[in-house]
Amino acid sequence: PPGAFSYPPPADDSTSPTADDSSALPLPSTYITCGKCKSLFAISSADLGAHGKGRRVKCSVCDNSWYQSRDRLLDIPTQTHELLPLPKSDLERIAKNLEREESADYVGVFKLYVGNLDWNVKEEDLKEFFESGVEGGGEVCDVSIVRGEGGRSRGFAFVTFYEEEVGRKALELNGKECNGREISVREPNN
Repeated sequence: PPGAFSYPPPADDSTSPTADDSSALPLPSTYITCGKCKSLFAISSADLGAHGKGRRVKCSVCDNSWYQSRDRLLDIPTQTHELLPLPKSDLERIAKNLEREESADYVGVFKLYVGNLDWNVKEEDLKEFFESGVEGGGEVCDVSIVRGEGGRSRGFAFVTFYEEEVGRKALELNGKECNGREISVREPNN
C-alpha cells in the first residue's frame, strides 16, 4: 500500500551508501518500529503525507501493516546510536521464523560455543560449515560472532539450531577444520 517505508539492506556491500555518497537519502530524525518483527525504519513526518493524522505503512521485512500516526514517531538518539540496515542473515532468519510460525526474534533451541576461529571467518561461513557438516543435514537458526570494540572477531562465536537433535549432531564437528583452523565446538558454559 502507499506509505510502505523501509531502509532495506543493499543487495551486496558494493552498493552500500557511504557518508560521502551523494546518492544516499538523508536520514530523518525520527523512526517507527514494526510491532510484529521489531524492525526499525527511518521515517519523517512528511513521509506520512500532507493531510490527516498519519497513514497506513507496511513492514518490508515481515509484511505486517499498521496505521502510523505522526504523534507516535520516535526520535532517533543520534548522539548515542546509529541506525543501520539489518544484515541479510537477519532478514533471512526473520523470514524463516515467520514461515515456521515462530516469533520474528526467535533464535533457536540449542546453542553451541564455537572457538579457535580464524579472525576473518564470517557468519555465512559458519552457517554453511555447520549446515553442510552435520550428518543428515540441519538448519542453523542464528550465528553470532563475538567482536571486540573495534569490530574485529575475538575468535569465537555462538551458533544456534532450530532443533536440539541437529545441534547435538553438530557437536561431532569439534576438532574439524573451518577456514584453515581446527575449531572447538561445545555446549556453552551458561
